[in-house]
Amino acid sequence: MTNKILVVVVVPMIEEEYNIYIPVSKSIKVATDLIVKAINELSLGHYPLKKDSVLMSSTGTIFTKGSVKENNIKNGDKIILI
Repeated sequence: MTNKILVVVVVPMIEEEYNIYIPVSKSIKVATDLIVKAINELSLGHYPLKKDSVLMSSTGTIFTKGSVKENNIKNGDKIILI
């Protein structure tokens, strides 16, 4: 079992998608913070560092509690950062 998975993060605010590795054992809050920081860097600051960002599945489920693994986010999944 691996400790990181590769997901596609869709960022509607800047109309971009990014492939990002996230740790499966981290909470959704920590994973969201890591993704926000990574996208801020990858977008050269076009996506602001925000504390209120949330992750949503491509089917519309908003991830609020538990770990990445507990939310069944898997390698190759597409998630949306809002």
